[in-house]
Amino acid sequence: MRRNHLEWLDDWYRCQCNGEWEHKEGMRLQMLDNPGWLLTIRLAGTSARNAPPQRLRMETRGGGWLACSIGEECFEGSGDPRKLEQIIGVFRRWVEMNTHSKA
Repeated sequence: MRRNHLEWLDDWYRCQCNGEWEHKEGMRLQMLDNPGWLLTIRLAGTSARNAPPQRLRMETRGGGWLACSIGEECFEGSGDPRKLEQIIGVFRRWVEMNTHSKA
């Protein structure tokens, strides 16, 4: 059975927890005032730390938007209020394409 993106993120997060990463690096989900979401995941100390950088920006009909960037240290994804699942999906595809982790 195929897991949804949130279930996948739950498992990926659990696999990264080593007693240190989750306390000083980890991930953060914030609400934006424009309105929207901001998901930040620190990559240092994770299975995804050496994957190549990437940028994605999309605008959709009706004013929707999504922007994700992945650098050496961090994944940052933001989007309108209906894009949280897509933001997590972008991170998931990037991890699965660039590591052996299917979490």
